[in-house]
Amino acid sequence: MDASLFDAKGCLTDSGVATLARAPVGNTPPDLAAHVASCGRCQERLLLSGEGARERRERKEAPPAWRVWVVMGAAVLLLLSILVTIRRLS
Repeated sequence: MDASLFDAKGCLTDSGVATLARAPVGNTPPDLAAHVASCGRCQERLLLSGEGARERRERKEAPPAWRVWVVMGAAVLLLLSILVTIRRLS
């Protein structure tokens, strides 16, 4: 186990995350893979280390209220049409 890949808390350092991210699939260093399998913090850091991570982390704005009401109205109309169809069949 390479000490330069782990910090004082036992989590991966930036170079450890980079080493794991660059490793080919199925050929990762066993000690790094075992640690990431049991450490949620390092899993998150590994997932966020990829390209486009900043865009994925940014919150998107909520959809406009009118769109929410349109979807809710469509759902209610669909439910009513199903109930009317069931009543006519029975």
